[in-house]
Amino acid sequence: MRQKYKIKLLLFSLINILFITNSFSQTAAPAAANSSLSVPVNTILCCIALVLLFIIVVLAGTVNGAIELYKKNKEKSSSAAKQVSVLLGLIFISQYAFSQDAAAAATAEASSAVTTANVYFYGFITVIIVEVAIILFFIKSLRFLTGIDQLKKEKAARGEEKTLWETINQFKPLEEEGNMDTGHNYDGIRELDNITPPWFIAGFAATIIFAAIYLYRYHIAESAPLQLEEYAIEMKAAQTLQDSLLKLEGNKVDENSVAMLDAAGIESGKKIFTANCVACHGDKGQGGVGPNLTDQYWIHGGSLKDVFKSIKYGWVEKGMKSWKDDFSPTQIAQLSSYVESLKGSNPPGAKEKQGELYVEGAAADATAPVDSAKTK
Repeated sequence: MRQKYKIKLLLFSLINILFITNSFSQTAAPAAANSSLSVPVNTILCCIALVLLFIIVVLAGTVNGAIELYKKNKEKSSSAAKQVSVLLGLIFISQYAFSQDAAAAATAEASSAVTTANVYFYGFITVIIVEVAIILFFIKSLRFLTGIDQLKKEKAARGEEKTLWETINQFKPLEEEGNMDTGHNYDGIRELDNITPPWFIAGFAATIIFAAIYLYRYHIAESAPLQLEEYAIEMKAAQTLQDSLLKLEGNKVDENSVAMLDAAGIESGKKIFTANCVACHGDKGQGGVGPNLTDQYWIHGGSLKDVFKSIKYGWVEKGMKSWKDDFSPTQIAQLSSYVESLKGSNPPGAKEKQGELYVEGAAADATAPVDSAKTK
């Protein structure tokens, strides 16, 4: 009578768990329907939970039969049945409490579909973990009730129990080659009756799997770049980084730190001058609408720093625009160096003198401290 009561309690607990999980999943579906967070994922998790519940029901019946058999063979108390019933009762309570918490959380977060979907997602994960724990418990109980654990202990005591690696690996060691000799000898090479090493088989299978994945990813789906494409991408990224670093380095140049560049910098400045400045200053700097850049007379100063400043900020009231938004500081330095290199070239058809005579070094002398005694 008591055994029938325990069986009914066991089945009742399982039915309640199944009902709670079904209602839980049905409540989760509408809540996640308005969310962009993986509705199919919650559906899959719900199906997994239902499959695990079916396995639990089957295992519960099997464990119950094993308990009956164990009681007939061993006149002991049904402690295993009590443990199963208590465990299922606790699971039932936790499932009920969890479903209440999830419902409350869903109600509180009704305004946020994403949060609700997260609640159900982690809820399903928790249910699945609990169900897996129940299945493991049932398996352990079956191993105990059917005597498998006891049999393994007896085999281990007799040295007959093999480890998992020994069961999988049937490769015989070299010490047993005398028992494996087939009698076939080819030029001193003997044939042994032994299998291929498991590590070789596993490695060979892994290469086949890797080749299939590689073929699909790189040549069919084209979800990843090939080696040449990856090289081109990396080179482009490196060039971009180099350009940014050079630009950052060039941006440190201003009218106070600019210095005369070498021949390569002057040649770069010539290209900029030809593309942007010949309309006003002529192709050789002889002047036109703008002043002559080849003589010693300058309107706004003839030093390299003055030229850099004039190009950078311009003289809008006199028709000279500001080029700081068109050229980088490095380009302005190149252009200034080219303009400085034109001094004294005196091309034919040069424009008349404008401004004041500029003598290199005179500005520095003018800024030097004056001896009052000598002045007097």
